[in-house]
Amino acid sequence: MKSAITLIELLVVIALVGIIAGVGWPNLDSWNCRQDHRNSFEKFNQYMFEAKTQAINRNQSTLVSVTKSGSQVSLRAYLLATSACSIATSSQALDSQIPRITFRDEIVITGPSSQCFYSDGSADSNSYQFGRECGDKSYLYKIQFFAATGLAEKLIYSRIRSAWEDL
Repeated sequence: MKSAITLIELLVVIALVGIIAGVGWPNLDSWNCRQDHRNSFEKFNQYMFEAKTQAINRNQSTLVSVTKSGSQVSLRAYLLATSACSIATSSQALDSQIPRITFRDEIVITGPSSQCFYSDGSADSNSYQFGRECGDKSYLYKIQFFAATGLAEKLIYSRIRSAWEDL
């Protein structure tokens, strides 16, 4: 006698797969949202690191302009002609070395409109926060720049502890 799968067994397997997919899909969607947000945060950090590297390598200050237009945020790096942290007519855009980037509407970025990096590795002391709603949860990331060292600290907000934690 040959063994085979009956129609009822096949229907039971299809029903189980449907139930698992129905339960798992919302969790997968939330995970994708959270991961996209984390990737955007890392992209922001990488952009800032590249600007700092250009300042050190060229022995000249750089500035990252953080432009908010409506609900979008764009980053653009400049090589500064003077040590003053402001864009002058002699400032050079670094678009060929560090292409501009724009963040999507869902992400809320708060912080100052510019970040300066100096040739000695130091930076302006600033912090930027990234926020996004994913389903019924909100996710917050923060990067803080320290003036004397130019180092950056990446943090995530823990809703359980109601405090910022190292990332």
